[in-house]
Amino acid sequence: MLKMGLFLFCVLVTAALRAETISGTILDPSGAVIAAAQIEITGGDLANPIVLSSDGLGKFTCAELKPGTYSLRVTRDGFEPLVKSVELKGAVQLQLTLAIARQQVTVSVPGKNLAFANSDPLYRRLRDIGVGETFSFDNFTVNSDTGTFTFKKGSLTLLGPLDRVITGAIFVGEGHFNLKTVTALDAHELSRRTGSEEVNEDFTEAIFRFTRGEWPKFLPGLGAHAGSTPPEALAAFNHWKEKLRHRSERPLGFTEFLLGGETMDNVDADLLAAFYNPKHPDFLNAYIRGTKHKDLRFFVRARVGALPQMDSPEEVGLVNYDPEGMDDGVWYLAHFKSEYLNHTASSGEDRRIFATHRYKIETVISKNAHLFSIATITFEPLIAGERVMKFGLLPNLRVTRVSDEQGHDLSWIQESRKEDGSFYAVLPEAPEAGKEHSITIEYSGDKVLEEAGQGSFYVGARTSWYPNLNGFGERAIYDLTFKVPHRYKVISVGKLQAESTEQDFAVTHWVTPVPVAVAGFNYGDYKRLDLPDDKTGYRISGYYLTELPDNLRHYGALQTMAPSAMTKYALEQTRAQLQVCTFYFGKSPYEEISVTEQPDFAFGQSWPTLVYLPISAYMDSTQRWMLFGHIDNKFTGFVQEVTPHEVSHQWWGHAVGWASYHDQWLSEGFAEFSAGLFLQQAMGKDWRKDYVEFWDRLRSRILEKNNFGVAPNDAGPLWMGLRLVSPRSENAYQNVTYPKGAYVLQMLRSIMYSADDGDNAFIAMMHDFVESHRDRPATTESFKAIVEKHMTKSMDLTGNGRLDWFFNEWVYGTQVPRYHFEYQLTPADGGKVKLHMTITQSDVDEHFGMLVPVFADFGNGHGMIRLGQIGVAGNNSHSVDMLLPSQPKKVELNAFKDILAR
Repeated sequence: MLKMGLFLFCVLVTAALRAETISGTILDPSGAVIAAAQIEITGGDLANPIVLSSDGLGKFTCAELKPGTYSLRVTRDGFEPLVKSVELKGAVQLQLTLAIARQQVTVSVPGKNLAFANSDPLYRRLRDIGVGETFSFDNFTVNSDTGTFTFKKGSLTLLGPLDRVITGAIFVGEGHFNLKTVTALDAHELSRRTGSEEVNEDFTEAIFRFTRGEWPKFLPGLGAHAGSTPPEALAAFNHWKEKLRHRSERPLGFTEFLLGGETMDNVDADLLAAFYNPKHPDFLNAYIRGTKHKDLRFFVRARVGALPQMDSPEEVGLVNYDPEGMDDGVWYLAHFKSEYLNHTASSGEDRRIFATHRYKIETVISKNAHLFSIATITFEPLIAGERVMKFGLLPNLRVTRVSDEQGHDLSWIQESRKEDGSFYAVLPEAPEAGKEHSITIEYSGDKVLEEAGQGSFYVGARTSWYPNLNGFGERAIYDLTFKVPHRYKVISVGKLQAESTEQDFAVTHWVTPVPVAVAGFNYGDYKRLDLPDDKTGYRISGYYLTELPDNLRHYGALQTMAPSAMTKYALEQTRAQLQVCTFYFGKSPYEEISVTEQPDFAFGQSWPTLVYLPISAYMDSTQRWMLFGHIDNKFTGFVQEVTPHEVSHQWWGHAVGWASYHDQWLSEGFAEFSAGLFLQQAMGKDWRKDYVEFWDRLRSRILEKNNFGVAPNDAGPLWMGLRLVSPRSENAYQNVTYPKGAYVLQMLRSIMYSADDGDNAFIAMMHDFVESHRDRPATTESFKAIVEKHMTKSMDLTGNGRLDWFFNEWVYGTQVPRYHFEYQLTPADGGKVKLHMTITQSDVDEHFGMLVPVFADFGNGHGMIRLGQIGVAGNNSHSVDMLLPSQPKKVELNAFKDILAR
């Protein structure tokens, strides 16, 4: 986005024009309109240029200009620039025709191609569908998996049939909705949110949209034909359309973020997919206006999942959509009831309809940071008969053309960015399943890059800057070419294949050597620094900015920043963490890594081979103290951890992916654990203080209560992932998934430790876990199977060779024990010392068992030495005697905070 101090912006309008207005239409030589042409206006009394773009109809308008002589310069990729002089004495309307660029043989003409947008005839009928017949609908029940709709008295207005198929209905009257959970976990979650283990809600209106297989459930309940459509039904339907088609760029709550974000559903496009393929997985969407909750949304969707935005294959969901209310949230999300009864429910279910094999993306970044891209996507249909492909694409990026392998234009769907503007491609016929096909998408727009000043940029839309077919749900090869103003550098995922220049642009070509889950890049006026790693062979590069972004330039404390020196420090941390992770987890699939500075102050991220570090990681402790005016221990901890955390994501999230939101702790929690491992293994002999403080911080994050008296751990078990988020526990996801996920792995490490072999059993387990999941996403259950494969004899507390006890306590449960420790030392024969210890466990149920480590400091300079571990079950005490070689200075339970405890 252009900096406001340098340029003025005019709002594009197509309304009636006012005096002193320059407006017009941009055309190509054939007379077709050209969208996204840039118009730069100078002259008159303008102190700065005015820059605007033509809209989807090729139109532009700039109002409230003073009379005078102005110059218009019009540019668009593929066309020759056009300069037009205008004498403004009143309203001027122009028709400007651009000539095709002389150096090009072929050119895509956006104006003609835009005729294919939202043009599919059947889609238009679905989009504009009206109401049909109305019937009485009394004393009838419709069952949909765990949901039951009881229609006591009222009317059912059908939507108009399309090719004799009914796609929806509107109920107005008296009804009742009931949902009964199947699993104890879901019952507990529902009780936490509503106070009851089942949902009971009276309703006065309900809108249903469904595929052809769902309509027969309603048909037997139709009563007498009504003469006319009730006005309440028509009003309810219009209100539903207005609400479901609205997208907010700044969500007010979690459900608005989830259901109204970049991949929000266009229900009409989803129905189109089912129309074109009668074997498309069935779905039913119900939008319920209850007496207590005004917007309950019940989804039953086979294959793709009830809430695909959550990376979940679970087919049944209930959302209370109340972004400004205290009950907002995902109340229920589960597999079909039959899957639980048949023991086939799994987070690893494949929810894809198409599989992506390769992306070839060519991107031009203009001087005003707009993107112009062409993406060719090679895919394989997994279900026969499918013609509609849904992509994740930032709605601000507007598609201008879609074509097939032969270059033929295809229809596509992309409503306004302020509406349900998700992008769908419509294929003319179903491609053959099991074979490769390709599709090419041309698009352009803003909101991916935002100028931060002084050569730095915020890079947004990191998973949706290109048409992403399945998100993190699969891996593909990426072939990426970037053409950018020569001042700037692009640092991309993959391996740099070639560099060149074209006029004033720098061109780079990158290819991922192995399939990866996501592609991304950083962009700015970067300098490069390399650091060798002879031990592991990784190629390590750092990219830093020499100037502060605009929002930090006025802080005197930061004028002494030394970005080159701090980059070297960040690279040294990176090298050390690569070595630690390689030793503990095995080799990552990548041979190189680029560590890049970004202007974000407190946010880091890691893509395959590419790490984004916050600018705060490039500040030393003195500069942070001067900036804040005090020592902020929490932020110091963040800066200390962010580099090793993000570097370890080369393993957690990329070498090993996750299957669903239930399993994301295997990425974020393991990366957090790896940051702690770094503090212990890479910081020399003085590691203990920082290491213990690290685990103390994590413990506080899990157990500290907020203003509502709710601790993150109280919000629900680790396994619930994003569903932990609610208005009373807004930060529960971050403060459970990251720290408690880390603690689970740390506790496994602790109970696997032996005096003879140290961490060897744990290391073997982690190597096995990485190797066995290089080509498939990990689930909580698949990780549990690996742990059980490597479990030691002492871990078998229940004597069945399984670790249900551990996972039920720490992954699927919320109990956290409290420990009290006492000990006595008495002399023994031969100068030895008898140690008598008693450990008391409380605040848990009778089944809760744990192994807790005991340490002693013998005063010989080695600090705390592990003596062993004590097992205890329930709210009980357990005493143990041990013979020590000499008198210790101190004996301590859980000295390094290896076990999560109150």
